[in-house]
Amino acid sequence: MNLLVIEKQKMRQNLTLCKQRARGAVIYGVLKGDAYGLGLVETARLMRDEGVTRFAVGHPREGALLRREGFAHEEILLLRSTADPEEIETLLEAGLVASVGSRDAAVALSGLAEKRGTVAEAHLKIDTGLGRYGFLPEEFDKIQSVYQYMNGVAVAGVYTHLNAYAGARGVKGQMERFKALLTRMQSAGLETGVIHAAGSTALFRYDLPRLDAVRIGRAVSGRLPGKGYGLQPVGFAECPIAELSWLPKGHRTGSSETYRFRRNTRVGVLPIGTADGFQVGRLKRLPFLSLRGLFPKRIQVGIGAERARVLGSVGLEHTVIDCQNVSCAVGDLVRVDLDPVFAGRLPKRYV
Repeated sequence: MNLLVIEKQKMRQNLTLCKQRARGAVIYGVLKGDAYGLGLVETARLMRDEGVTRFAVGHPREGALLRREGFAHEEILLLRSTADPEEIETLLEAGLVASVGSRDAAVALSGLAEKRGTVAEAHLKIDTGLGRYGFLPEEFDKIQSVYQYMNGVAVAGVYTHLNAYAGARGVKGQMERFKALLTRMQSAGLETGVIHAAGSTALFRYDLPRLDAVRIGRAVSGRLPGKGYGLQPVGFAECPIAELSWLPKGHRTGSSETYRFRRNTRVGVLPIGTADGFQVGRLKRLPFLSLRGLFPKRIQVGIGAERARVLGSVGLEHTVIDCQNVSCAVGDLVRVDLDPVFAGRLPKRYV
C-alpha cells in the first residue's frame, strides 16, 4: 500500500528555525489545508508540545475538529472572512476567533452573535494587495463602523496577508499601506489588538517588522519556494514495485512525455502518480520541465541505498523507472519525494 511518511523530528527542527526567525513575536500555527498535508490534529499537537498555543485554520469545521480533539482553551483563528450564516454558526459554536474583512461579514457575525447573547472576538482582515479577503486600507469608514455599530463583535486583532511574491519593493509597499492604516486607527482611538502580517514565505524571504505576531504554516513542512532557508523538506511517499519487465531497444514509454529506449532495458512499474501528488508541485513551480527530453531526466526515486530515474512522464497512477543497474525485486519499497500538500489521498504514517 502506498503511504505518505511524515518525519516529526524534521517538523520540530523547522519549527525551531521559525521561532528563531520570529524573534520573540507570538506564533500562530497555521493549519489550513490539513496543515499543508501534514495532518491537522497531529501537527497541532506537535506544535502545542513545542510551545505554540495559538492556531489558525482555513475552515470553521477544522477549528471545530480541534476543539473535539482536546484543544479546548487555545485560541483558534479562522483565517478568512465569511458572511455565510452556516459557517458563522459553526465558528461561534466552537468558540473560534473570526476574521472580518467586509461590512457584510461584520453585520452577519454581529447579528448571529447577538442572537446567541454573546460577543464574538474577531480580527480585522486588511487587503493590502493580495486581493482575496479584507477591507481596503482606504475603507476607513467601514472599518470604523465595526467598532461603532457592531455590538456583537469585539476586535481582538488586525492583520494583513502579504503577497510575498510581489518582490521586495512590492512587499515594502504593502507594509507601508498597512502601517499607515494602523496609525490612522490608533489616532482615532480604535483598539487594534494583536497585529500581524508575515506568513511563512514573507517571514523567511524578507527582513520585515515582526509586529506582535507571525503566522507559521508552510515553513513547518520545509517546502518554501526559493533557497530553502535551512528548512528540511518533510514528507515522502513509500510504494512497492508492482512489476518488473524488459522493454526492447526502440520501444517507448510515457504519454505526454515519451522516452525511447536506446537498449534493452529492465524497468519497474510503480503504482503511484499525479493522482497521489507525485510531481504535481514540481510541475506547477517549474513548467519549463515539460520541455521534451528534459523533464524525465530530472526525476529520481530511491530503492534502498540506490537511485533509479523515472522514464517518460509520470502518469495519473503509474510511473515507470529504470531498474537496469539496480538490485530490486517486485514488492521492494521505493522512496518517492512528494510534497504532502498534494498527497491528499495517501494514508499517513508518522515517524
